Amino acid sequence: MEEEGVIVRLQNRRYAAPSKIPPVGVIEAIRVDDNGELYGKPIGWQTNTSGIAIVVSSSRRNARNHNLGIGQRALVRLKQIDKRGIGAHIMRVLPERKGTLIGIVEKKKGYTEIKSVNRRGPTNVRINNLSETDIQNGDIIQVELEGEKLYGEPQGILKKVLGNFGKPGSPEIIICAELDIPTEFSKASISECLTAGPPEPKGREDLTSIPLVTIDDEDARDFDDAVWAEPDTSENNLGGWNLMIAIADVAAYVKPGSALDKEAQDRGNSVYLPSKVIPMLPEALSNDWCSLKPGEDRACVAVRISINKEGNTLNYRFIRGIMRSGARLTYSQVQAHRNGTPSPQTESLGEQLDNLYGAYTSLKRARKKRKTLDFDLPEKKITLGKRGEVVSVDARPIYESHKLIEEFMIVANVVAAEALTSRKAPCLYRTHDQPPQDKTETLRSYLKELGYKLSRTQQLRPQHFQQILDKSRGTKHSDAIALMILRSQSQAEYSPHNVGHFGLNIELYSHFTSPIRRYSDLLIHRSLISQLNLGPGGASQDLSPDLPDIGTHLSQTERRAANAERSATDRYMTLFMADKVGANFMGKISGVTKFGLFVSLTETHAEGLIPIRILGQQLGERVRYDSFTQILTAKRARMNFKLGDEISVRIEDANKITSALTFSLSELEKPRTTYKKAKSYRRRRPGR
Repeated sequence: MEEEGVIVRLQNRRYAAPSKIPPVGVIEAIRVDDNGELYGKPIGWQTNTSGIAIVVSSSRRNARNHNLGIGQRALVRLKQIDKRGIGAHIMRVLPERKGTLIGIVEKKKGYTEIKSVNRRGPTNVRINNLSETDIQNGDIIQVELEGEKLYGEPQGILKKVLGNFGKPGSPEIIICAELDIPTEFSKASISECLTAGPPEPKGREDLTSIPLVTIDDEDARDFDDAVWAEPDTSENNLGGWNLMIAIADVAAYVKPGSALDKEAQDRGNSVYLPSKVIPMLPEALSNDWCSLKPGEDRACVAVRISINKEGNTLNYRFIRGIMRSGARLTYSQVQAHRNGTPSPQTESLGEQLDNLYGAYTSLKRARKKRKTLDFDLPEKKITLGKRGEVVSVDARPIYESHKLIEEFMIVANVVAAEALTSRKAPCLYRTHDQPPQDKTETLRSYLKELGYKLSRTQQLRPQHFQQILDKSRGTKHSDAIALMILRSQSQAEYSPHNVGHFGLNIELYSHFTSPIRRYSDLLIHRSLISQLNLGPGGASQDLSPDLPDIGTHLSQTERRAANAERSATDRYMTLFMADKVGANFMGKISGVTKFGLFVSLTETHAEGLIPIRILGQQLGERVRYDSFTQILTAKRARMNFKLGDEISVRIEDANKITSALTFSLSELEKPRTTYKKAKSYRRRRPGR
């Protein structure tokens, strides 16, 4: 019971039920961040605050024995670091528990190996109930671990064959199985979709005469928001604008407590992967009745907003209506029209698009005055061929048309939060807290090495970070600085307890604009429908008592989706680079950790690791890591390795099973790094 965290041993050798943060407890390793920090979740006890981070560490003497893999558990000594963090010092790694493992079958002469897809998990598993007729070479299988080892190998039972590693879509199969992302809908959910149909006009405003348009990426699979704008002709708002943001009325089809509702809440959000989408709702809704297809009548929840020429909201009104999208446009089409080269799709929409940009200009003024934190980090776009192979990897373009839609969505989200807060109604806020102090200090020391100074004011604001982003723009370290600033921020969460949104510099903010793909938005729709008497489909009861747990769950499913998208990128990039082993590439250091250097290649954007073991062997000395400055130092070689440095690397291995790219320093040229004797920094304690 003590090992499972059900009870804790006190100093007087008596036992007691664990408190909110017990002195000793059990944690399970769940993820490793970009800096190599291991994070855990509590087992048998709970934290005081939702979203609090548990950082796992071990003593140097026993570090070799305390190399926890993801999914492993340990008995730890717990200590509150600050209001957002708990330190967990490993006392003892617990015996391996039963669980599941995803592996690839490798048939060899006389025997069969099961290779785990998790680079931190067991490499080989012995299957007790395996028959040669059950599986084929390359099969992706799910194994039930038995928690015992024979000849040093974990034991397991074959549970399911999921697919084959050599076929299109296999990376998605692995990712969904590993992260426990549901891919099939229940029969009850599918059955409920069969009753869906055209919207009932009774009780709804007719918005079909308003020329709303959807603007999305070329590869968008669902269209859940449409926009429109016109100049405000009233005398008291010269230069102002009237906007309308219409959102698919998912609440009209997904009733509280239904099978669809329970499944949508469990999934939390849609997951977008290169070869498929795992939607939150069945396709009969997400791609049909709740998708704002051009020329078809659709149920919507719309908000009409009046803004002045400075982008400030003057008034707003929520509407339950029926709309008809005038066009399905893409960001590139809208941007090309703005640049003077209209396409056949935009040629007849000139005035409407000009009005959208006019309103956007005003909203942009308000954003600039608000002094938000804006990142322009490139996003990878993976293009697949018919056989599932990677055809190209490019940086996804960022147009001003993207920012136009972003500003329209932000103002809609803000007024939704204001409408509910003013009525003291249940509201799940989208919160983004102040940056943690320990990460801020790490960032400050990193920036100081590059000649930038982060203010030491007691309360940092978004503009303090933005000033550094602006100053570094165009320099060779601009991307690295942006990445470090991004990593220094708190994670955004869903919570009924509002702390504001730090990055957007907004006091009240919720998610209202994507109920097809985010359950949080559906909850906001239901609360608005109930509070504003907009007809059926509102909240069936007061959700306030349940919102803390729902918010925690949705924050977790959102992170699960983000992990899935990153993992998919890694897997496809490894497949893309597999035939390039032995080649040399230029890149930039994108991460510095105690176990090595992450390097992002300039040409392909693929990211791999130079393990500290290989780095030390190549340089002929022990390479040391400073967690405060995030620098690896080889003193005798007189080299420092830090974030953003250009470096030439050789691809040593591309492990398709674990999606790990391994690099070494290129022998063609010296790494483009300079040595500078590391300064010593006096670490500040939290609160000082």
